[in-house]
Amino acid sequence: MFPTHYETHSFSSKLPPLLSTETSDAELLEKVDALAREYGNIVYKEMLLLLVGKHFGAELARVYWHGAVRHCREIFRPEFAAKGFRAALMDYLFRVAKELGDPRIIEADFLYNITRSSVTDGLTGLFNQSYFKQLLDKMISLHRRSNDQSFALIMLDLDHFKQYNDRCGHLYGDEALRLCADIISKTLRDTDIAVRYGGEEFALLLPNLDRRAAFAVAERIRTGIQDYPFKKQELLDNRNLTISGGVAFFPDNAETAEEIIEAADKELYKAKGRRNTIFSFSTDRRSTSRRPIRSLVEYASFDGALYRPALSIDISE
Repeated sequence: MFPTHYETHSFSSKLPPLLSTETSDAELLEKVDALAREYGNIVYKEMLLLLVGKHFGAELARVYWHGAVRHCREIFRPEFAAKGFRAALMDYLFRVAKELGDPRIIEADFLYNITRSSVTDGLTGLFNQSYFKQLLDKMISLHRRSNDQSFALIMLDLDHFKQYNDRCGHLYGDEALRLCADIISKTLRDTDIAVRYGGEEFALLLPNLDRRAAFAVAERIRTGIQDYPFKKQELLDNRNLTISGGVAFFPDNAETAEEIIEAADKELYKAKGRRNTIFSFSTDRRSTSRRPIRSLVEYASFDGALYRPALSIDISE
């Protein structure tokens, strides 16, 4: 049995590494108890969910955890008690607590991968849309409780990506998405959240950034993708794979998750009209779009019967 949901707590990121095969049971017990003293019985609840894939109430989880520790000392000789906790826990929940039926012991790393895969996109490794919306709801709820959680939401979309896929092939398209995700991830802080929102669209949650800083992050991503030598991008009409983005801010521009997404989407829609540009809510930071100075166009003769190629020189919008 595997967990189907993993709640996000401030200590959540500290738990999965404890299940590594390199962590001894003695170290596991010591660190879990230390976390429980700091965060409460919810730590035992989350550890049991990770280890056996079953939800228990926080207080019951504490009782079972310490019961399993005693059980481990009873069924193993002292020299093995510090190395057999995982097996003792399964035996305790199966034979003593009667909470498990026909248990199976599996690799902790494998279990962590299953947990991770439920919230991430398989192609890019970024978080997926459903997990993003959970986080967004949590951040807004936190703001309503403490009134101090502000954040920027950036929506990004690759320009003419269908053309890139059609002309270069989907294998190159998938590689481009992975490379874009890598560029995005390397631009962000540890506290920022990067999401593959769908297709060639990405979303970023940036806590506690003002307008100037959030716009600067989006610009670094835009220029990073514009300057990256994607394979076969010369087959595109503009010979360059680029990205556009829209930035909105909570609580300045919205009061709900739906409103902040809609606000960022509106700015993205404006940016897509120009391509390779970033629009920030209530702030048009660029008066002209980023385009090559020279571009290939077609023009029609006055009677419309003949189309001829020509070079245009873009001076202004």
